[in-house]
Amino acid sequence: MTLLLLLLVTTNLKAQDVTVAEPEFVNSYCILTSESTYDVLPKENGDIQKHQNKVSKFAKIASAASRVGVAGGLLGVATAGSASGIMTGIRVMGTASSVGSVASAADVLAGVEGMDIVFDGGKSTYQVKTDGDIRLLIKGENNDTDPMEMYRIVRFQKSKKDRRIQWMQFEPSLLGSEKAQKAGYVAFEGHKYGDQSYLLTIPTSEVKSGEYGIFFMGIITATAIPVGTFSVK
Repeated sequence: MTLLLLLLVTTNLKAQDVTVAEPEFVNSYCILTSESTYDVLPKENGDIQKHQNKVSKFAKIASAASRVGVAGGLLGVATAGSASGIMTGIRVMGTASSVGSVASAADVLAGVEGMDIVFDGGKSTYQVKTDGDIRLLIKGENNDTDPMEMYRIVRFQKSKKDRRIQWMQFEPSLLGSEKAQKAGYVAFEGHKYGDQSYLLTIPTSEVKSGEYGIFFMGIITATAIPVGTFSVK
């Protein structure tokens, strides 16, 4: 039996041991405290800001939008600078313009790559002390999609006043790479749980002291990015 197969079998056995009820609400981010109990994690919304060492790409995005006559769709980007504003702008562009006039809303979202998503405060209000795996239970609309495509778990860069992550695109297969790890993107395992939830496991080897966030990747049709946060001592 290969090491990969053994890991998958072990992970599935762990998932089968969990007996906790599914969370009550969709988009609830929970952390297991035992096989049958969990705590609900706080959710926060961040601001989109230029990366500390890079020039902002907002000007490029606005310029591209202007050329196709949909600058109004990016009004939320220009005025709010928030995750909510950006996603609202993308939704407006998607409905006001055809695919022929705008390459795709995803192109605009890709324009945010390299920017920082910043959260107020140096730490989450929820702290966990552990030297083992961290297991997260998330309830979705359904659990028909591979959770590795839907979620990203990040380890923030932190200061006394904020936590931030530079937004980057990583394929699920690259989450364990050196580049992803240096950028703060954490490798994890994900499986279906119950009728419409997912059980995500951060293996012990990935657990370090710091500030963490769980990102839902279906942001192109959302009005905000729901991010569950927690601290590891």
